[in-house]
Amino acid sequence: MLAVALTVLYVWLTLVPSKLPADRRVVSVAVSTTGRWIAAGTAKGHIALWDQRRPAAPAEFHIERGMLNDLAFSPDEAFLAVAAGRLDLWPTTAPSGPPRPLRSDDRNYGTVRFSSDGRTLLTISGNGTIQALDGQSGRTRLTICCSTVYGEVAFSPDGRLIVNAGHWPALWDAHTGKLVTRLTKSREFFTFRPIAFDDARGWLFMGSQDGRVYAWNVQTGRLMTRSDPQSDYVDTLTVLKNGAWVAYAGFGKAVRLWNPDSGEERVLPSARPTSNMAGGPDGTTLLFGVAQHSIEFWDTGTGQMRRTLKLPD
Repeated sequence: MLAVALTVLYVWLTLVPSKLPADRRVVSVAVSTTGRWIAAGTAKGHIALWDQRRPAAPAEFHIERGMLNDLAFSPDEAFLAVAAGRLDLWPTTAPSGPPRPLRSDDRNYGTVRFSSDGRTLLTISGNGTIQALDGQSGRTRLTICCSTVYGEVAFSPDGRLIVNAGHWPALWDAHTGKLVTRLTKSREFFTFRPIAFDDARGWLFMGSQDGRVYAWNVQTGRLMTRSDPQSDYVDTLTVLKNGAWVAYAGFGKAVRLWNPDSGEERVLPSARPTSNMAGGPDGTTLLFGVAQHSIEFWDTGTGQMRRTLKLPD
């Protein structure tokens, strides 16, 4: 009887895939410099691109290989960088056309970030190698070893430094690749993942699996403050442009707002991102992907959701 039951189960799983639940979680979002373009994608690589000047149905495309890890717009808003098994640039005005391939070697690229002039892309591969790539040719300009694909990498706002998270966060010279300073005394057991900057304070923020957000002086590497520990990982964070608050959360967990100056914390219990978070240009709006194949926009002042954008099914 057991053999018959297993056979029936195998046939059902094989021949009736349409009845299996689809993964509808949005795992990555990106907002362009002016806010004109918004992109969102699922883990399996269904990506939607909205032009806010033409609020009709979004453009859609799919990545060819691998799971989606990250999305980022170029500073001039001409391209959307897509990091997955490969690393591609998709033109925002013609996303249905072929992308410009930068890496096609299936090395599982994690974070992708542009330099402020858009000429260089920073990424990290599945083996933990940090690379700075020419934005036109994809040629490797700089290689740094090593971090972890789970941890983000980023350029400092002035472009002089490369910052990595991972188990041993550090600052590197963006021109030579030489180590400037480690941000912790030794390799940490908990992994740091998200990175954000606050130009007004001159601080660098990272979220850790220990449930805290850490703030360092971006020039000296000195630890300035950290949030109180929470039970959840800090998978995503962003600095709101009003300058007062840092928003952070674990995937699928409630969003927390932290004021690094006063230590005050607030919670948005119904806001539960499944993707990274991004701040809107007005300084109070927070947007992120959720499990319902959508992006939600939240007013951090009132704690209320303003609107949603739904990815086409």
